[in-house]
Amino acid sequence: MTSEKTATIWTKDFTSLCSANLALFMSSHMLTPTLPVYLLYIGGSLSDVGYVMAAYTIGAMVMRPVAGALVDRWGRKKTSILALMLAVAATALYRFAGDVPLLTVVRGFHGLAFGMVGTAIGTMVIDTLPAERFSEGIGYFGLTSSFSMALTPMVGFWLIHRFGFPVLFFTVVMLAVLSLGSSLLVRSTHDTASAPPGSGPPRPSGGILTGMLEKAALPASGVMFSISVVFGAVISFIALYANEQGITNIGPFFTALALVMLVTRPLSGRWADRGGIIKILLIAHLALFLGLVTVGLTHTMGGFILTGALLGIGFGFFIPTLQTLAVGYVPANRRGAATGTYMISIDLGIGLGTILWGHVAEVAGYRAMFFANLIPLALAGAIFYRFIHSRQPACPE
Repeated sequence: MTSEKTATIWTKDFTSLCSANLALFMSSHMLTPTLPVYLLYIGGSLSDVGYVMAAYTIGAMVMRPVAGALVDRWGRKKTSILALMLAVAATALYRFAGDVPLLTVVRGFHGLAFGMVGTAIGTMVIDTLPAERFSEGIGYFGLTSSFSMALTPMVGFWLIHRFGFPVLFFTVVMLAVLSLGSSLLVRSTHDTASAPPGSGPPRPSGGILTGMLEKAALPASGVMFSISVVFGAVISFIALYANEQGITNIGPFFTALALVMLVTRPLSGRWADRGGIIKILLIAHLALFLGLVTVGLTHTMGGFILTGALLGIGFGFFIPTLQTLAVGYVPANRRGAATGTYMISIDLGIGLGTILWGHVAEVAGYRAMFFANLIPLALAGAIFYRFIHSRQPACPE
């Protein structure tokens, strides 16, 4: 029988990791919707928005496999501390990025740091969770991202309108510092680089290059790639699209998106642990379809809020469930690589998507761009259909 201690999710380490992740994502979510506005303010174009926003995700994508190998060899905590120090440095540089090329470089550097810390913290969370509540724990951990999205975009736009961009950038730095402080409270668990012989999970064999990707995580990561293409369009261009409709603060959209994700993330975790993964992903596909149709037709704040709720159902079901499929069935000594592989799919999808959608929006307009996102959504459905019918071992159903 499993002991109460073993079945507990809310340990000190898990709580500290949630706090660190909350501050980290507050820093990120405060920049994501406001940075396109800043870019246009300093003279950039819509296609520039795509490239600058993509620099962040491409930087994170480049770092993910390296970070996955580092956390499996060098240690979870040491990797996360180094990455958060880099994140603090990167956020401090935004204040001095006054033109498009410099902003692109800073954004890419920030992405490198975020890719490293996201992989390290994500792996540490997996280490702390009991097996019988694994999906539920991932769902709760994901709430930190959803909660930050509910608050910080609106706060970010308020800071811009009330105090200007310098205060916004200072706030982002302070949140990164808070994340670093919270991460220092976490113990060094499953750090194979410093573990005594015979204790903990075995160190991965082979060189660092062979440990960067995990093949078992590829099917779920392929679905997540297509979903991330859609997500990139939403987070990068929704504020500019709303501004075209006469709505200057799109914060309520992000609040609706995040609040629904606050509910759906833990719900999806519990449902997945009970064997409902296929149903969860089918509902997620339907919700994203309805959300994309709605955003393409709306021109009111009420319509944007409804869109946020629908997309919140879709992303809230997709993200933790696909992560469970990607990392829940690999050995402990390959969790870093599996987490890195999954995160790469998110970064690559968002990065390529924002570049593509920036050009589409410039040529055809925002409405056509959002309707065009039905194509990668259909691709995600096709990959998932092939996934379950090929009876991949990562899918328990």
